[in-house]
Amino acid sequence: MSTVLWILGILVAFVVFFRVRSLLAPRAFPPWMTPMLELGGRDRDRILDRAGLTPGDRLLEIGPGAGFITEKAVERVGRAGRVVCLDIQIEMLRKVRARLGDGAALVCASGSQLPFRDGAFGRALLVTVLGEIPDKRRACEDLFRVIRPGGTLAVEEGLPDPDYIRTPVLRRLVEAAGFESGERFGNWADYTQRFARP
Repeated sequence: MSTVLWILGILVAFVVFFRVRSLLAPRAFPPWMTPMLELGGRDRDRILDRAGLTPGDRLLEIGPGAGFITEKAVERVGRAGRVVCLDIQIEMLRKVRARLGDGAALVCASGSQLPFRDGAFGRALLVTVLGEIPDKRRACEDLFRVIRPGGTLAVEEGLPDPDYIRTPVLRRLVEAAGFESGERFGNWADYTQRFARP
């Protein structure tokens, strides 16, 4: 029994360490760990349903990882739509390119300095990535700028991600940038919150 408690104690210590590090110094998810993003039964269709993605949408996905969700997003928007993936790490974008070929446009830039014209997208999606962006306030303000009026921002959060953002914190942050809170799907441990761009 003492071995089990010892192992449990080590696991708790790791969780606490990574959570504190995330809060003090947010950083991008390491490319070598991307296989973990496809474990745990992440339901891509459910995430895209919650985000409200439809055929013909012009979608900005920030922090696509290796393109696990992007792959389904490209299928869903179809030929009439477009998916643009933005990541600060070129290694991640190379993984997306290897998976999708030319299926999505790839842009290497910061999530808080979006190199797009005003109103360029009808929808933006961030899946467990907003917590990794050091300047979250600026990221939300820039998302407000690049999403057209009437468009939607969808943010997916879930545990045990050390960068997890609780719903009330997320709402305050995104609403301060000018968005209006919309539908919320899921539960406290795994949710998608939609925001409308007035």
